[in-house]
Amino acid sequence: MKKVIALAMAAVICVGVLLSGCTPMYDKSPDQYSKIRWITYDYSFKILPSDGCKGTYKFNDKTYNIKAEFESSRVKIVDTDNKNTELFNGDWTYEKNSDGAEQLYIYNISFNTKAYKELDTDYAEHVTLKQEKL
Repeated sequence: MKKVIALAMAAVICVGVLLSGCTPMYDKSPDQYSKIRWITYDYSFKILPSDGCKGTYKFNDKTYNIKAEFESSRVKIVDTDNKNTELFNGDWTYEKNSDGAEQLYIYNISFNTKAYKELDTDYAEHVTLKQEKL
């Protein structure tokens, strides 16, 4: 019985080590930058780290005032005009653009279509935001 418990504990520890290796470690998260804004190439999504990560998200003819909340490798985007209701969430990482500058890559996006029926037709699964100096 002790051997079974020891093997189970070893398996749990190994799985934990493997899973923790999947999350990249960065010197700073996207909300720790200053004098820049994260913005998509089509200007439909922007986040200003120096303003508490507030920004805007545009879909079709509607603009949402948002706030990004970064936690570990996850990001939650909330609608500040609607009692901080979650608009969508996803995972984030950095990638380099052709100039070697870091870009914010948000992927595995999941929209809150229960509270925002209009986002049912927003098929964005990922988005890339570049750094724009202020």
